[in-house]
Amino acid sequence: MTPPPRRTMRLIAAVAGLATLAGGCSWRMETPPIPSRTPTPTVVLRDAAAVREQAVIATADSTEAGLLEAELAPERLEALGGVYVEYPSASPAPSPSVEAATFAAAVTEAIDGALADAADAASEDPGLAAMLRSIALSHAMATTYASLAGAEPAERTMPGSGGTGLLPRDGTAVDGDLLARLALAHDQAAFAYEVAAARAEEDERADALKRSRIHAARADALVALPGVEDLREPLYDVAPVDTASATGRAAMEVALELALSEDYAALIDGADDADVAWILDAAYDAFAAAAALPGFDASSVPVLPGLTTS
Repeated sequence: MTPPPRRTMRLIAAVAGLATLAGGCSWRMETPPIPSRTPTPTVVLRDAAAVREQAVIATADSTEAGLLEAELAPERLEALGGVYVEYPSASPAPSPSVEAATFAAAVTEAIDGALADAADAASEDPGLAAMLRSIALSHAMATTYASLAGAEPAERTMPGSGGTGLLPRDGTAVDGDLLARLALAHDQAAFAYEVAAARAEEDERADALKRSRIHAARADALVALPGVEDLREPLYDVAPVDTASATGRAAMEVALELALSEDYAALIDGADDADVAWILDAAYDAFAAAAALPGFDASSVPVLPGLTTS
């Protein structure tokens, strides 16, 4: 048999050597690339909320609302875990791109986006849904408190909520005992305003009486709901020192309204979709009543109303 030409022998040896080298390195040409990870829907919603907070920070102006949001938005952003960066090691200081927008537009988007995304997150991640709703409420509070100063006593709904009202409808999932305690709190507030009115004069007296009637009517409406026990009493204790001066009365009234706002906001976590709108409206309404009173301070605007962070 005739041996193969030298050139052919060299080619066979080279191919064999390459195969040996490749085998030693466990390298195969058909190995597929490592697939990229796909974030879960709730991760996408959380990151979208973080980007919206970043937009508020980037556009915050020198108005009272802008200055307050410049303080609160970074705390909300931290609670959300910051803006996701796919390759954080690629840059020493990665910064997400935020579309240019006015401060007002950024806040409106933050409220509308948070409420819409909360509805999408409710079934998969109720905790995230609660946080997004709380964020929307905080934005509404932070950007309207200054314009509410000195406003006439009235019921107000939260901007962006849809304005469905301040009371639950029949069939609400909120526990009857909680509604009974809310009715009691409104009745106590009505009584305190009556006492304040008795010690006040002119416009202050008239406003206190209006607020008393608003709270009494809300207490009546809550007690009228099925399964709500009437815990109201004829009289309540009101410390004389709280009503001795206009400053003391205003401080007492602000405290009453803020406590009610927090009571309502506490219902956000775990609320059924059907109850979310009226809970947000009621929490905002009590806050707005506090913001309208003399002596209200912007430091009372919560970062995440109704929620606690650790």
